[in-house]
Amino acid sequence: METAGFFGFLKSIVQRINKFKGWFGKSQVIKKTKKEDLYINWGLGIESPYYLSTKFSIDHQSITINGFQTTHNHSWPVKYSIVKTNKLGTSIKYFDSVLIFGNYSDNEFHHTFTIPNGTDYQLEVFNYYKYHSTGQVKMIKKDNLKVG
Repeated sequence: METAGFFGFLKSIVQRINKFKGWFGKSQVIKKTKKEDLYINWGLGIESPYYLSTKFSIDHQSITINGFQTTHNHSWPVKYSIVKTNKLGTSIKYFDSVLIFGNYSDNEFHHTFTIPNGTDYQLEVFNYYKYHSTGQVKMIKKDNLKVG
């Protein structure tokens, strides 16, 4: 009888673990499909003035960024660039850049970069070592754009 009690106890623990896995799995699916997760969140300061995205490829010679940003001073720019780094990360090759000045907290800014097809591109966000700036940016490839 004592062993049956132990196995009953063990069974209830396994059921609780499976229930937890079910909740966790559902929350991950919901999390991945939220609109906010499509954006890259970045925050820059004096000690950390740039952000590099993960690598991506270009198939149709362009990529568009849409985003929001907040800066400490409206006259200070944030520079968005499409770059490639070498394998060691010691050199950067710039393909196209744009400066966005001030705050875009209510309306999104938009910019389309024209660059050659290829792989291993990254988005670099740089604030010129000026205090604190934060933002969100979303990259849209030409093949994903919907024409009205």
